[in-house]
Amino acid sequence: MVLCAFLGGCGGSIAHPATDASLLDPITGRATVPLTASASSAATLRVAVYGDTRGGRDQHRAVVEAIRSEHPDLVLFTGDALRCLPIGHMPDWGGWQYLMPFWPQYFRGYAWTTLFSIMPFPALLHQTIGAPLVMTRDPDGWNAFLEDTRGLRLTDRVPLLFVPGNHDTYHDHDRDEVARLFAFDEVTPRDATHLYGSIDASGYRFIVLDTGDDLLGDRDPLDADQLAWLDKTLAEADQNKLNVVVSMHMPPYSSAAEDGPVPWVKERVVEGVLDKHHVSLVVTGHAHAYERVERKGFENKLVEFVVTGGGGAPFHHENDKAIEPNSKRFIDHAAHYVMLELGPTVVHGRFVPVGPYAGTGDDFTWTP
Repeated sequence: MVLCAFLGGCGGSIAHPATDASLLDPITGRATVPLTASASSAATLRVAVYGDTRGGRDQHRAVVEAIRSEHPDLVLFTGDALRCLPIGHMPDWGGWQYLMPFWPQYFRGYAWTTLFSIMPFPALLHQTIGAPLVMTRDPDGWNAFLEDTRGLRLTDRVPLLFVPGNHDTYHDHDRDEVARLFAFDEVTPRDATHLYGSIDASGYRFIVLDTGDDLLGDRDPLDADQLAWLDKTLAEADQNKLNVVVSMHMPPYSSAAEDGPVPWVKERVVEGVLDKHHVSLVVTGHAHAYERVERKGFENKLVEFVVTGGGGAPFHHENDKAIEPNSKRFIDHAAHYVMLELGPTVVHGRFVPVGPYAGTGDDFTWTP
């Protein structure tokens, strides 16, 4: 058993089912089609934003079909397409991780998960004997997400801008697939070690950040290189008078009880870089709810921070003891997406519930 797991390694067929080529664009061989010239120059760009599907396929399909009915120019996915869990996770060492006799893991906000790593050979046990009980790797790989979004991506040919989530990046193979499947253009693949990048459309610069998986022993991609790139990219947007939408998985602000604000994202990204530049909007996932937070940024201009994680994952709840002081709206227990209409002088955002929901929604308008 040890030899079998070792030979499979972090990229072997034992752990990762192959991505079905029929679910990819036959022209590019990738999961997303290029942004059309007409959409990239439209006076108002219509962008649907959603995230955190995590294997909830019925809910995910319903969200995708609702988005398709809106005919967006672009879809922005805020991360966590896979069901991989951090239980017993270790850094990918090409198979050698299975021979590591002890590795106490810590998952921020879920200290009890450490108990599941206090056992001999945690990587081996969790991916063999423990596999039927705890899903350390997604048995569908990327195929379930690609199948559920096939109509949107391949029939409607709507470009999908993919933000890597922590569940998408626990394993090196999955980082490689994000780089391969969700490149920013038709020519250049993403760098699997740094999955950040940007695209420009209709006077807007869309920036995708890589916030990593936040686990002990794994490399932190939100390093000096990425922050320097972000600062340079924002400076170029300022110079070219482009409005900016920043997207990342882990939220700097969140009132969710299960996945609250991530302090190092707030410190490094928001306070360290974004506050020095004009930014119109920041969208995140990770918390399985909807929330909109307003905060003053560069030159005291209000910046909207929107969390959208209602794509299929189990719902999270509001932490009534730690509500963000600048939170304008928090909605839990609702599958949803956010529809944005991005114009040159005004932005309109709309919370769109999918399926049963009896509460009030959230519409917001501001000057970018």
